[in-house]
Amino acid sequence: MRNKQRGKKILLEIIKFLVIPLLVLKLINWKISFIIFVVFLIEKIIKIRRRRYFAKDIYGNQLKTKQFFRKWKEGIEGITPLQQAITNLIGTWITLSGIIAGIVINALVRMENQWVWIEVILFGSLVLVIIQMISGLQKYWRFKVIEKTMKEFNKEVKE
Repeated sequence: MRNKQRGKKILLEIIKFLVIPLLVLKLINWKISFIIFVVFLIEKIIKIRRRRYFAKDIYGNQLKTKQFFRKWKEGIEGITPLQQAITNLIGTWITLSGIIAGIVINALVRMENQWVWIEVILFGSLVLVIIQMISGLQKYWRFKVIEKTMKEFNKEVKE
């Protein structure tokens, strides 16, 4: 039940910070959209100041801003190279799928050779992202072998 409430709050925040300013941007003016975004942001900052804590940890303890960022920094420093490689691969897959979707959509929508320059940029990006994907996969495989070797070594040391 608590997760459903949290999900509803997150959805409302997304609507407030993204959808409403984007609709205003599309329908009225970018200046008004920016003002609405800033007003929502100031309202959120005031709400955080009023309740006197920034977030809650997994145990339900209230964390102030400095405590939150200190724990966040500790968590980031504890990430293994294999986890970094996996995260890098996920991001590269997302980028690759976006570039491919852009190429397909541009090919379908192109009007009388007006958008050829976009295809040139997208194909150039595609080559770079494919090279990045190959590099990321090699790094992942190497870290996987290193982690397996470290586990075997630690197992032998314990015996």
